[in-house]
Amino acid sequence: MGIRMFRNETFLVLFTLFLASGICTGQKTWWGEISGFAGGGGNDIFRFQELIGSGSVNGKGYWTAGIDISRLFGDHFSFETGLSYSHQYYYTSPAPGIGGEDEHGSLSLLTAPFALRVDFLKWFFADAGAVFSLQPSLSAIDNMTGLGATLGAGFQYRFKSDLFIRVRAYAAQYALLHLVPEDYPRTMWNSGVTLGVGYRFIRLGKCNCPDDNNPVKKYYR
Repeated sequence: MGIRMFRNETFLVLFTLFLASGICTGQKTWWGEISGFAGGGGNDIFRFQELIGSGSVNGKGYWTAGIDISRLFGDHFSFETGLSYSHQYYYTSPAPGIGGEDEHGSLSLLTAPFALRVDFLKWFFADAGAVFSLQPSLSAIDNMTGLGATLGAGFQYRFKSDLFIRVRAYAAQYALLHLVPEDYPRTMWNSGVTLGVGYRFIRLGKCNCPDDNNPVKKYYR
């Protein structure tokens, strides 16, 4: 189990670095954004088809923090990725008719989204895409390492200094496709709000002009 978790974590780090290198290289001049955020909300852990006679898992909420990186394509479109950490709280209940008490637990989750964002009406945006999740900790429930989906919308205000603040409401479904085999896997739903602060930067590409860019003086008779 330890080796498999190490391989999953290594894959996530290498994949994120590879994607970031793709964003941060190239010959043309382009704009990008980087921001940090924190927030929280509610969660739900369930099976799409619950097993008869099995116990239940109930979410108790979560908090999250992370970094977003975006590359802008024109005035309205951008590609986003990043890395975030969330701490998920839950409790398990025994099956009906079986004695026992609820047991409280938690798990940590590392996530990396790969989403497209659309900006509109100057200050508003919407985004959607896939999300990779890695559960580095053990828990009493299924491992949530896998592929899922995310959807969000929000408000972003940019100052003249290119600093900006962002409020984003979102929902994410983690581990729709499990990478850790389970006989009857559960999936996890998050819905919440984050507040972020970031900076819009420019990446200058190489100039395709002649080596001597100085204006040439012309003399006319």
